[in-house]
Amino acid sequence: MDKPLRIGEILVQNGVLTEQQVFEIAQAQRRLGLPFGVLAEQMFEVTLESIEQAWVQQYHQFTGTIDLASCRFDEQALRLISRRQAWQFEILPINFESTGELLIAASHARLARAVTFAANRLERVAYFRIAESEQLRDFLQQYYPMPDVSRYLIDRAQELKKPA
Repeated sequence: MDKPLRIGEILVQNGVLTEQQVFEIAQAQRRLGLPFGVLAEQMFEVTLESIEQAWVQQYHQFTGTIDLASCRFDEQALRLISRRQAWQFEILPINFESTGELLIAASHARLARAVTFAANRLERVAYFRIAESEQLRDFLQQYYPMPDVSRYLIDRAQELKKPA
């Protein structure tokens, strides 16, 4: 596996920062001991959304994509969230590790929000794996059915969220 990209490298790749700006942030980081994202916001007005997007890309490089079809789902884990929460944050609790940690699948698009939700609302330590969006929605429909939500409506909502 290739060496995972750093947040700064991802921001350059995404056209948010230049290599010179990343260098300047890294220098400030060594002096001040602040997180890269905080300094990128302060020094170059990088949006929180851009930083979260880069973080999600980096996280996905480390963890890869989970295949939900190969997972064993635990009823107790599934009961930890409501149907509304599952769909709102595009998360699917899978099971508990032997250490007690909760494994949750999330969509790439909503991972940052899902992590915030879990940290603030779940009384369990959770870790996330990114699932392919269409497969995740199929499993959400199976475990948290929304009878009035058709594949067409889900796809249409995704299209409306895309920037023009």
